[in-house]
Amino acid sequence: MRKPPVLWTNLILFSTTALATLVLVPWYGLTHGYDGWQWLAMLMLFSYSCLSITGGYHRLWAHKAYQAHPVLQWLFALGGALSLQNSAYHWCADHRRHHRHVDDYDQDPYSASRGLWFSHMGWMLRHYNTPDDSNIADLKRNRILQFQHRHYLALTLIMNLGLP
Repeated sequence: MRKPPVLWTNLILFSTTALATLVLVPWYGLTHGYDGWQWLAMLMLFSYSCLSITGGYHRLWAHKAYQAHPVLQWLFALGGALSLQNSAYHWCADHRRHHRHVDDYDQDPYSASRGLWFSHMGWMLRHYNTPDDSNIADLKRNRILQFQHRHYLALTLIMNLGLP
């Protein structure tokens, strides 16, 4: 069986980000040092990003576990852009598909039966599945998510380069 084509943009982005982090962060620390405010900012942005994915993308939108005030939804949508995990539309469509087909090797977008590497990173490096957003009709009616999806690239740049 032939392997699906490589998603070069993802591969290059993930590789250069990892390499830059492994080289530049220690270099900067050794040559300039980090002060307490920088460590605090890193911890706060990391926590905000993680909370936006778990509380927003995952529990609020993918599973509809609760309802949230629009201000909180905006905070989660912006924090999701900070996390670089794609728009809430794409994230939730994949996650709902994962739960629907969790026992189906071919239909689950990040099947654990393909191994730890595949289920966490590998599924994003090759074009395995055709995108399917038929399971997020409810999210497409959310004006906050419409805005986030339409302006995702600009929001990621603002949140990752402008905010820090």
